[in-house]
Amino acid sequence: MPSDRDVLDWLLEPSEPAMRYLASRDLLTPRPGTSVLARLRSEIPKRGWTAKIFARQKANKYWAKKSACYLPKFTATIWQLQVLADLGLSRRDERIANAVELWFDLHRAEDGGYTPWSRRERAVYNRIHFRHRDRFMKNGHLCTTGNMVRSLIRFGYRGDERVESAIQWLADEQKDDGGWDCFERPEGTLDAWEAMSAFAEIPSNRRSSDVKRAIERGAEFFLERRLLHEGDYYERWWSLRYPWHYFYDVLVGLDFMTALGHGRDPRLREALDHLERERRSDRRWSLDGTNGNLVIESGGKPSKMITFLALRVLKRR
Repeated sequence: MPSDRDVLDWLLEPSEPAMRYLASRDLLTPRPGTSVLARLRSEIPKRGWTAKIFARQKANKYWAKKSACYLPKFTATIWQLQVLADLGLSRRDERIANAVELWFDLHRAEDGGYTPWSRRERAVYNRIHFRHRDRFMKNGHLCTTGNMVRSLIRFGYRGDERVESAIQWLADEQKDDGGWDCFERPEGTLDAWEAMSAFAEIPSNRRSSDVKRAIERGAEFFLERRLLHEGDYYERWWSLRYPWHYFYDVLVGLDFMTALGHGRDPRLREALDHLERERRSDRRWSLDGTNGNLVIESGGKPSKMITFLALRVLKRR
């Protein structure tokens, strides 16, 4: 019977340096020192998942096309950046810094958030649909803003005014019930989880009073629903997927709620029990699905990413 140590050794295999770094940083006890982690992090771009993503980058700056970072969905720049941020890359890599500056140039909205429509796409759209000019030119989009704030903080952009304004935008967009929505509806939904995930990346001693209040209210919103219950049963919410930057599921919710310190709240018990039931006999977890063609592992097989995320959640309890 495989042991937990066997699983950890599997995650620490040098063949996938991103996972080796993540597991060393977040799962090993005692945690390796700064110099060891720095060395492991320096190996990330050289092979494995990150090398394959960078091989698709054009001009060391963008993926798919240079006029927009959101479309085409799952192949454009934003989707690659979100995965690279998860895998431990930072702005010190010129390819990351170049792509981020392109994002800021094309996708900052006038209200401080980020929009999926690039500046060039908005210009074309507004010539055709002038009556929608204000909405398309000035308004950020919840899911897009939350996902990129989380990723930008991981890359090392916390403190950048272009990120700070987006953080405040996320706090201001919270609904009266404590949740958020990506489609401007009046009530929050579990599917709009990105703001909480972004806030979880901000160190507790660097959170503004507005962000602290938003986290408190948002945590209660998700806890009241036990991460899984809103309206009719929705099978996707019970699955374990990666990348998770477009869909909500139970592991997404557990990740940010435990990062925010709620791992012992009894209202997470059902979600945690479900996660533990999904564990295979070999002590690993399988990948249930991916987003389009943005694939780093094959579905239906033991997944290093899902196993890492699940173990990190359980460690935080």
